[in-house]
Amino acid sequence: EKQQHLEAAEVETRQLLQKLFPKVSLPSNMSHSEWICGFEKMAKEYLREASGSEDVKAMEQKLKEAEEMHILLQLECEKYKSVLAETEGILQRLQRSVEEEESKWKIKVEESQKELKQIRSVVTSLQHEVERLKEENKEVETLKKEREHLESELEKAEIERSTYVSEVRELKTQLNETLSKLKVDQNEREKVAGDLPKAQESLAALEREIGKVFGDANVIENSDVCTDSELSDKRRNVAVNLSQDVGHLKKLLVSISQMLSKG
Repeated sequence: EKQQHLEAAEVETRQLLQKLFPKVSLPSNMSHSEWICGFEKMAKEYLREASGSEDVKAMEQKLKEAEEMHILLQLECEKYKSVLAETEGILQRLQRSVEEEESKWKIKVEESQKELKQIRSVVTSLQHEVERLKEENKEVETLKKEREHLESELEKAEIERSTYVSEVRELKTQLNETLSKLKVDQNEREKVAGDLPKAQESLAALEREIGKVFGDANVIENSDVCTDSELSDKRRNVAVNLSQDVGHLKKLLVSISQMLSKG
């Protein structure tokens, strides 16, 4: 803004001098100090040429006023230049401060980039770990299903074991009953085996009795004391007894045969 005010003041000064001396002209691309010096020389020459005219005094007064204004403007320009130099110093300090802050921020950015790189690396490793945990979770789910299946099979096996235990108990009961029956049968076989000698003795006694009866019959037939009726009664009794004994022996032999076949 100071620079703009300074340039505006220089333009006004040139315009004012140009109005005072319209016949004096200089190139506009000159610097302001050069333009002022050149304009002053040309204005003095113009006044020297125009001396003796009625407007010389007025022109000199105007030139004096222009010089005073130029001095004021020059002072103002110096003031503006010092302010501008001070502003440039402030700007330079600000520039250095900005550069320092920029270097600090560059360092911070580089550190942040390093941290970001490390964080990305950590995130990548964590992603791999998450994938691994997902796979392990799948394996855990599979093992859980297998465990549930095994528990179900174990429950079935437990039920079957209980059934087998019941069946074994029933079989033990049946076995005990069978053993009892076998023991009874064994006792019966032993009894039969014990009765067999008795049967043999009875059979031998019967044979002796039959022999004795037949012997007595011969004696009776040879004796003259017994009558025919007595002889007939004795034979009948002997025949009845023999038939009973033979029937008993037949039953006994059948029973023994059955027992032996069972054994």
